[in-house]
Amino acid sequence: MSTKKTGGMIKALTWIVGLGGAALMIVGIVVYSFASVELSSQNITVASVNEGSDGVENGPNAGKAVRGPFTALSQINAITHHLHQASQVATGGTKDPVTGEVTGGNPNLTYGTAPSISLDGQGNCLATGALWTDPGGSGTVQCTKGAPPQVTGDINPASITSLRSTMTTGSFLISSLFVSVVAFGVAALMIGLGALFVVVSWISAVRSRTATQ
Repeated sequence: MSTKKTGGMIKALTWIVGLGGAALMIVGIVVYSFASVELSSQNITVASVNEGSDGVENGPNAGKAVRGPFTALSQINAITHHLHQASQVATGGTKDPVTGEVTGGNPNLTYGTAPSISLDGQGNCLATGALWTDPGGSGTVQCTKGAPPQVTGDINPASITSLRSTMTTGSFLISSLFVSVVAFGVAALMIGLGALFVVVSWISAVRSRTATQ
């Protein structure tokens, strides 16, 4: 193959790589912008999270609108924290009057294992159920229809009943936010690779032009 043909192939490949990189960058920017606009349209604000011991709300990005990957991760952190606190309340945790933090209880309670706990507005059992034991050892609950639940330990049946829907909603929110974070990551990767291809193409073009001079 002649030097002229080889040079022509290199020049063509250089253009292909450069144009492909530019296209990758454009698609990445579009995807990133679309994800940001869609996330902003949900009007989500990063919840405050007291992660200290002085009652100061010092969660990252607290109060900011969720528009990008970092605020989305902050909201995931806030939701996780609040679900953790709610689970401790349901299993006998104690709330500090100064900081508002709940300690104790069993934050790892398996909520789906308490199907017999269903209470009416007065706190009485809606159905008779078998003895339910908290897998974390915080206590037991037994329901008899029309009567208050019989409880041992620090279990709070009313909190567990309302907690089930709270945990489900929180899990859906966390999953949705993680999807948006992944979308931002893929878009950023596309932009980065596109920029790399453009730079490589430019360097190759410069070296080819220098070699022919």
